[in-house]
Amino acid sequence: MPTDRPVALRQRVNRREFLRRAGWGGAGMGVLIVGAGRARLSAQPVSPYPDWIPPSSKPPKPGGVLTRASSWDPPVLDPRLTQSIGLFQFAALTSNRLVRYAFADEASGTNDLTLKGDLAESWQSSPDHRVWTFKLRQGVKWHNVPPLNGRELVAADVKHCFEAYAKEGVQSFTFREIEGMETPDKHTLRVHLQSPNVLFPQNLAEPITVIFAREVLEEDGDLKKRLIGTGPYLLKEHTRKVRVVLARNPDYFDKGRPYVDEYTILSTPDAATRLAAFRTGQSDILWLASLGEVETVRKTNPAAVVQEYKNVLAPFGLALAQDKPPFNDVRVRRAISMAVDRQKQVDTLFEGHGIPGWGVPYIYYQDKMPTLAQLGPWWQHRPSEAKKLLAEAGHANGFETTLFYYEYFPQMTSQVQLVQQDLKRNLNINVKITKLDYTTYYGRYVESKWDGMAWGFQSGHAVGLDERTYQYMHSKSTKNFFRVNDPLIDELTTKLRQTPDRGEQRTIARKIVDREYDQVLRMWMPYDNGFLVFQPHVRNMAALALRRTDGYGASAIARLWLDK
Repeated sequence: MPTDRPVALRQRVNRREFLRRAGWGGAGMGVLIVGAGRARLSAQPVSPYPDWIPPSSKPPKPGGVLTRASSWDPPVLDPRLTQSIGLFQFAALTSNRLVRYAFADEASGTNDLTLKGDLAESWQSSPDHRVWTFKLRQGVKWHNVPPLNGRELVAADVKHCFEAYAKEGVQSFTFREIEGMETPDKHTLRVHLQSPNVLFPQNLAEPITVIFAREVLEEDGDLKKRLIGTGPYLLKEHTRKVRVVLARNPDYFDKGRPYVDEYTILSTPDAATRLAAFRTGQSDILWLASLGEVETVRKTNPAAVVQEYKNVLAPFGLALAQDKPPFNDVRVRRAISMAVDRQKQVDTLFEGHGIPGWGVPYIYYQDKMPTLAQLGPWWQHRPSEAKKLLAEAGHANGFETTLFYYEYFPQMTSQVQLVQQDLKRNLNINVKITKLDYTTYYGRYVESKWDGMAWGFQSGHAVGLDERTYQYMHSKSTKNFFRVNDPLIDELTTKLRQTPDRGEQRTIARKIVDREYDQVLRMWMPYDNGFLVFQPHVRNMAALALRRTDGYGASAIARLWLDK
């Protein structure tokens, strides 16, 4: 381990000691709330930072410790039961998938959606796209810890894993479409689907579809206690709400990788503490939501490397219990949407750098980023029309409802409050807000244990088109968190996954988006993907579209190295 690493990271420190040694308090504690509560109309809407950082041309240096202060903590370790970024920020490194998307050092740019082999060397479909055959790499070993003890991965392992996914959990919908599986030999898996799906490999490339060991499930009865995979890192330590420590897997099939010996993720829910960690060199990666925050960091860390993370969608929106009155009335949903001043949020909270919000990545249906005007009439701020529409729906005097949320970033609290103010001012809708901790919020939201409103999300892991449409919008999906129940959406999303032509896919995707906007099925709110800030010694760390290095795209850390 390099001797110039801060002392706090050369020793086994717990989170309390980590915070004490870093000296976080006083002046550093309020710095991150830049622009969260007041307008910054003079800020430049165009970023001076690059949206793509090409891979280093230097030969990688092995060794060292990578550390990151993280706002997320895993609700559970079982990948069947959660899609939480808290888990997959490291499960993507302990485990592999059959196929994956390109890493930063392989990609041509941020929007490169090329599929690569992970545990599978090759794959092909039958002419009708109902049967998919995967040829596995030979010699891939499970982690050399009990009960696996480094045995070879075989096709039967993947078959058992997919069967377990189908039985229960939030991911079951992805695997229920499997009619049957066979293993002609120990390195071949043949998957028979109930109906054609041209996008099935993309679904298996999602960072949440990790392959886990049947022995662990059989011995423990669940996957909540330990995480054993075939990935570049072993789970060395997991202390709830304190830290996760990953150690390099010396038997990883991608020889020579990973480069970094150890990766420590410190549970740090406080944004100002994460900022202080980076500024003092105790954290190597930091995500920031605005230009103002980046400039604050660069005053003390001028050598920091900054990547603008381009928006292709908004992950957050106002979720309504649209299966119940009054939100099952499209007039109510349209009125609420028109009552919200999205442009004000973009101009103030996100300093002119955010987007008004949409749910399906625009790269799948058009070439250029949509403007607010292109999102249709119900996305425009028209409070007088909204009031008339709500009156037509029988709520001329408004009504009362509730909303709960988790503060993913500091601006989110102000954003929720702005929506609350807009709805009160324009429609006399009284919204009672409750702020929750991450684990409570996540469980209540994804398990649909709520009425009224929620500050909802579609999971940030999703890269593929099928995942962003069929998996999140079909009425029968276990991932349909916004409670979409629209026969036309069901029809279009099903047709999309059965259409091999890319041009026709774009046409169908456009129809899905237009229907979503017209019926206000998911009420997206402004967002800024913001900026990833790295210490100057971090190499090959660039984020790609929908794949942030510090989150669901963490598998790329196997290619990252420290130039020090």
